[in-house]
Parts: sequence; structure tokens; C-alpha cells
Amino acid sequence: MDESHSEEWGMQLGAPDLEEVFSDTFTISGVDGLSDTEHICLGTKIKLPLELLYQVMFISGKRGSGKSYTAAVLMEEFERLGLQFICFDALDAHGYLNQLDGIERIEPKTGEGVNMKKLIQKLKVSNKSLIINLSQLPLETQQQIVADYCESILDAEMGGKGLMTIFEECQDFVPQIGRPTSYAPIVRLCKLGRASGYGVALISQRPAAVSKEALSQASVYCCHNIINTKDLDALKDQLSFGSDKDSIKKILQGITYSKAGEAVMYSPEFFRDDGYIVVGKIDTPRRTEHKGSNIEVKTKFSTANPTNYYDSDFDSNDYGLTSQIDDFSDVGFNPIRGVSDNDSTRIEPFIYSPEKYDFSQIDKIDPMIQRAEKVYGSSNQGVKTFAAIGLLSAGFYTVLRSLGKRR
Repeated sequence: MDESHSEEWGMQLGAPDLEEVFSDTFTISGVDGLSDTEHICLGTKIKLPLELLYQVMFISGKRGSGKSYTAAVLMEEFERLGLQFICFDALDAHGYLNQLDGIERIEPKTGEGVNMKKLIQKLKVSNKSLIINLSQLPLETQQQIVADYCESILDAEMGGKGLMTIFEECQDFVPQIGRPTSYAPIVRLCKLGRASGYGVALISQRPAAVSKEALSQASVYCCHNIINTKDLDALKDQLSFGSDKDSIKKILQGITYSKAGEAVMYSPEFFRDDGYIVVGKIDTPRRTEHKGSNIEVKTKFSTANPTNYYDSDFDSNDYGLTSQIDDFSDVGFNPIRGVSDNDSTRIEPFIYSPEKYDFSQIDKIDPMIQRAEKVYGSSNQGVKTFAAIGLLSAGFYTVLRSLGKRR
């Protein structure tokens, strides 16, 4: 067949456009005429009313789908419009937002806390928004700070000001399974905050891992690409309250088709005239740099000197080993999130030290030395080490064999 006609028969690269997926079920309209000064502009086709500030919003999508970009655009739009927010940043993904005039940032470290009375007072008298970088704290401490904040803000009187609270990695604070310290306070904030002008934005890669009790309060869903069956089922349970089954099926289909940066926005309250759905790309340009990044993986062929890629002169410090570690805080690493800072766990890694052994008799074992030199080269210390290990092994074997014969 002539390739010039292939497109007429549906040939294309990748998945269909989102608007095409939804066109048979929903009326997809544009946002022409909506003022940028009176709307939160996430994209060319996605604009939300200022009332979002005191709604409950859920932002989700698998890794690389654009979830963190959307969260950052949302906060930059709040700052542009003079709307106030506070973000609990569990992974330090928004470290550069404080470059904007209306946003400040604090970084509590192990042993430090946050005085919620002072924080709430600062929010009252200032129009500044705040990023709290929690990434340097153990999970239990993060959860306690979040719990203290939610309880304090619900008891506070902000003088009629609206305030959005944003929880990155919210599955750690309000999970579907488990009840950490932060669980009940966040659920209360989701349920009761609107009356005081307090909104909540829950952000997670895994809808199935987030409490259904909290998600049931969401009036706005921003869904990037999701393909996990359990996560789609969790969304289906939540969206089923506002649409018929066929519409929900089409919405979920669109979510699985969406490309990086594309989003399906669902809100029965805001999008009544559009069948509750608006689809498009989160393409509002960022005003600050995105901090989140992946490590650069290199092979031995990409190094400046490939022949020296394997260095034989490593010592224990190259791998972060020390003779004794009293607790994990000495190396800034906690393998189990949430372990108390007072945990008495002790690590004493074995470090082989040739100096512990007497090599004075090794030189008598000429055959072993010669064989070792042929295989490993003539490095005197390395050969002696190899010979010592062989000698010790032979000694253990001889002792065990003699014991066996005596029995």
C-alpha cells in the first residue's frame, strides 16, 4: 500500500491524542476568554478558578509523567496571583521555588523541630508562602511535624485568608494501610478545612496507597499517566461518585493513553459544562528550575581513562566504611525510614587489615609465591596477603582433620 495513504487508515506514532479519546463521550471545549489574572493557569487548555485555594485536590501519575512539574506550576501560579500556600516537600523536589519573591523555605534537620505557634503567626501576618523541606528527617519526625501543623492550623483563625496545604508523597502521611500520627489530622483537615478557607493538595504516584477516606474529599483530580491496575481501580472507586460507568471507563482509558505532561482534569464542581472533564497539557512555562533529577549512569567506556576504570588501590573509605559506626546518623543514612534517632543499632563492619598478620614466614613458601606472582603480578604486599590467606586456610583444614581422626 502507498505510504501516503497510511494515515487515512489510522497509522500513527504512539497513542491517540487525548481529545480524540474523549471526543465521543465528552464535549471538549477550550478556555478562550478566561482571564489569566482571575484563574490558576496550569496549561493552555487547563485553567482553574481561584476557589481551588480552599478545595481538596489530588495530583497523581507514575514516575516521569509530569506530576512534580504540575505541582510546581501550581505553586508558581499561587505565587503569581498572590495566593498563599505551604508545601511539605518530602523529597526536596521544589528546592528552587524560594527564588520567587513570594516564597520562602526552611529545612529542619535531625534534632530540630518547628514551632507551629510561630509558623501560624507568620502565615497570618505575612502573604509569604512556605516550602518545608522534610527530606533530612526520619519519617516518624516528618509525620509528627505534619500532624502538629494540621492540628494547629485547624485551631487557628487566619482572618479570612485562604490557604492551600500541599503534601508531596502523601501516601507516607495518610496511607491506605496503617495509621501514622499524621493520618487523622490530615483527614480532619480535608474534611473540615474548607469551612475556614483551607485547601489541601494531596500528591502521590500511587492512588491505591493513599487513604480512601482522604481521597473521598477531593473535588479536583489531576491525573497524569497511570497504568497500574490497582491504582486505576482506586481512581475508579473515587470517580464513580460523579459520573456514569461508561464515562468513568472513558476517563480511565484517557489516563492510560496520556503522554508525559498531559493530564486529565476531573471536577464535577468546576467543569459542569464540560462533562466534568478537561484534558490537555500542563504547559505553563516554569519560572524556576526543577530540582528533582536522576543520577547520571556511566559505563567504563564513557570515562576519560577507560583502562583505569577498575582501580586496584581502593581502601575502606572509598566505600564509606569505618571501623565503627555508633548509629546511622554518622553517615546520614537510615535504611528503615522512621527508625528513632535514639535507636541503639550498632554496626561494626569487618575490615580486612594485612597488618594484623605476621608475614615473616611467608617468604619460605616459594612455590605459592611464584604461582601467585604469575596470576596477580609481582606486587609484594598483595602476594604476601594472598599467601597468608592460603596458609591460614591450610592450617584450619589440618586442625579440623586431626580432630576428626581422634574421634
